[in-house]
Amino acid sequence: MRCELDAAYFLLYGIAREDVDYIMETFRIVKREDEKLYGEYRTKRVILEIYDEMQRAMGRGVAYGTRLVPGPTDVAVAHEGK
Repeated sequence: MRCELDAAYFLLYGIAREDVDYIMETFRIVKREDEKLYGEYRTKRVILEIYDEMQRAMGRGVAYGTRLVPGPTDVAVAHEGK
């Protein structure tokens, strides 16, 4: 969810993909921990992938489909109403 939010904020503020790439490189602790845990800077990769997906969706005039499973409106995880 955080990666989707980060990508959305980058797009909303009009930050170009190349600048997102640069900005993500400034988070050295996140990069180091990701590389230790996953063997790559996974957070940056996922944010850039989602950024690209959101940008494509906007270009086609369609809604972005979340990667979250279950999605935020999945009735299987909803609370019962009173």
